[in-house]
Amino acid sequence: MSLGAAVPVLEFDARTAEVARAVADRLAVFAGAAGERVGRESVPEGSGLADGYPGIALSLLHAGRALDEPELIDAGQALLRRSAQATAESPLSGAGLFTGTAGFASVLLDFSAHDRRYLSSLRRIADRLGEQIAATPRREPGAGLPSSDFDVIAGAAGQLAAAARLCTVLESAPGDPIRTAAEQLTAYLLRVTELDSRQRFGWLTTPDYYPPYPGYEEQGPHGLYNLGFAHGLPGVVSALCAAAAAGIGGSGPAERLAQTTAWLVRNRLMDDVPGAAWPNSLRAEEGTGLPVAPLGRRSARAAWCYGAPGIGISLLSAAKVLGDTGLEETAVGALQRVVDWAPAERNVFAPNLCHGHAGLLAVYRRAYAATGSASFRAMAEDSLSTLLSMADEARPYLVADEPKRGDLVDAPGFLNGAAGVLLALCGALSPQAAGWDEIFFLTPA
Repeated sequence: MSLGAAVPVLEFDARTAEVARAVADRLAVFAGAAGERVGRESVPEGSGLADGYPGIALSLLHAGRALDEPELIDAGQALLRRSAQATAESPLSGAGLFTGTAGFASVLLDFSAHDRRYLSSLRRIADRLGEQIAATPRREPGAGLPSSDFDVIAGAAGQLAAAARLCTVLESAPGDPIRTAAEQLTAYLLRVTELDSRQRFGWLTTPDYYPPYPGYEEQGPHGLYNLGFAHGLPGVVSALCAAAAAGIGGSGPAERLAQTTAWLVRNRLMDDVPGAAWPNSLRAEEGTGLPVAPLGRRSARAAWCYGAPGIGISLLSAAKVLGDTGLEETAVGALQRVVDWAPAERNVFAPNLCHGHAGLLAVYRRAYAATGSASFRAMAEDSLSTLLSMADEARPYLVADEPKRGDLVDAPGFLNGAAGVLLALCGALSPQAAGWDEIFFLTPA
């Protein structure tokens, strides 16, 4: 993995560098006084990638490289040390990519690519992650699973993607803890994505495993099949792509990719609009638990976490692994459908990576790199322009999360905060900073 990966970057003006530098400077100040409450939110003192120190450290590393400002890298290194100290004092209880050890290891991997002195620490954390994954009890599919068992955020998909990256960079050998863990996770996701004797998929989530948020019971009173990148099948698809690219699991990942992507294509919305789209989930049929085709349902928002952008990127990755031009056409059509929507139809109004304009900038920058589509380049540039227009000097980090329209929250973190926005800006500024998105999309750029 190289931080200087040859990924096409966008045209930019001084405003992009100005905003990136301003966000980076404010995050560097935060790094010097980490944990202090700012505005309506503070970062918990810990090492979760989603909103903890590692994601902010990662953004400062890439900002320093993109803007040629070594003091930002120094601030990122200081925050990474603070994260390591927090982990030593209060060990991470889980292995998740956005919630646990896999995320910390992924950030340390990028620092190791910048400075080889981190490699010995990376090897130690890789061994620890491998042992933690091996010791994690896993529910077997059959009677329904919580999405957190298999998803990108906390589950097996995110863990596998991190383990696969580590195996490649560290040139792991058979029997090494991290390679053994990657093999176990691959085998688990193959079980999760196979049909049982009743023709149900293992990634069915039954009501007893729903998270405590509104809407789940209404969407799926008898269970549901999640279609979001963050919590559903598309993230599993990308994780299996990462395993295939790392040579883990033999022919199993590619064979399962062919089956799962064909299923996703068949279960797109059936409407007269060009290009594929999907709802947030498919409901399970009462009695059988089988997924019900999404006839006449509204498509999900246009975001990384849910909707065609995240699904389209996962299908592009799978098409590359499989050499499937038809699947690539479907992925391109799904991404183009979002381009063709009026901005109001996309239901995107926050600046962040998860469900905001920074996420769209990252998605379409990568889609342009993969396809060379002028339409995707224009979409990335439009997302960049929108993101820049949201900068507000009055906010502590210049940009504020907006979980609901008009409800602003000042958050410095990776997934929903300023660090993620900074990474998206840096990816548009410099090829040296473009490789950060391997964490976000699970697969190599």
